[in-house]
Amino acid sequence: MGRSALASWILLPVTPLAIACSYVPAPIRPSLPGLPEHVARAERFLGGGAPLGRVTEAIVVVVLDGARWQDVLVGTDASFGSWRGPSDLVSGAVLMPNLHAMIMRGAVVGSPGGGAPMRASGPDFISLPGYTEIFSGRTPVRCADNDCPATEDATLVDEVRAHGGLAAVFASWAPIARAASRSPEGMVVSTGEPETARFRADRQTATEALDYLTRRRPQFLFLGLGEPDELAHQGDYAGYLDTLRQADVVLGELEVTLAAMGERGRRTSVFVTCDHGRGTDFRHHGRGWPESSRVWLVAAGGAIPARGVVQSRAPQRLRDIAPTIRVLLGLPADGAAEAGAPIAELIAPP
Repeated sequence: MGRSALASWILLPVTPLAIACSYVPAPIRPSLPGLPEHVARAERFLGGGAPLGRVTEAIVVVVLDGARWQDVLVGTDASFGSWRGPSDLVSGAVLMPNLHAMIMRGAVVGSPGGGAPMRASGPDFISLPGYTEIFSGRTPVRCADNDCPATEDATLVDEVRAHGGLAAVFASWAPIARAASRSPEGMVVSTGEPETARFRADRQTATEALDYLTRRRPQFLFLGLGEPDELAHQGDYAGYLDTLRQADVVLGELEVTLAAMGERGRRTSVFVTCDHGRGTDFRHHGRGWPESSRVWLVAAGGAIPARGVVQSRAPQRLRDIAPTIRVLLGLPADGAAEAGAPIAELIAPP
């Protein structure tokens, strides 16, 4: 991913056929002050927040691109001190206090001491296959690299919209739009600039996402923060840690935003994960670094039980996140052979 300050709102064309097949009709609503008109215009064809048959009111998914489980869950690594000068080694709880507060009131999957690890399905442990797996809940058999075409599988975005809900995707890396939906007509998505470096600052992405959450209260919101992977590829361990600290600030802002929503916020479940891990050399990931398959998941809020570290007997996968969310939102299960399964510990009482 390249770095750029440019950004754009992407609104793909709305066709009458797509509206007839994909959306539940909803009354046209006036746009709220401060939102781009083309965003409000697209929402007139979306569900507009109609209730689903859910046990959780809404879902927010936050993905920290390429964030290592070691740094996030355990703490900073002394072996990379030569890249950053004098090292101020800290625990994961000090590095990302808001994330660890989520673990205390919710659950973490893939943590050390939690039994079997959590992994991306691969075999290429890179970004777009990982995002495809998260959105679809299936092994990304038709996406092997970051240049793969738009997904052919129904995603959480498609399913929420088809059942009358409002879904939105915000990401710093533009190709995520290709993983988000197989029927993107009329979809509101804010990403980095696709025609240039295809990347924008995470701070801008997060600000837009939280503003949208406050104003529109979607049933499904995706927030993709890409700077951890950008700095890691540059070998800048200190800068990478700073992006994790900044991401943790965003998680704190998300908590404040949900708290201000009252009961709606209390009935919202938040999932935080990554699209892939990192190799032992820190800079790289992919097929040549099988250890980069290891990922992690933190979930809290709504119907998520307070379990702390989940003890997994068998490895969980990124493809298991979407089936878990489907249960929480009351969406139909996916019966495909390559589909994942709900993570029972995140939907059953402790």
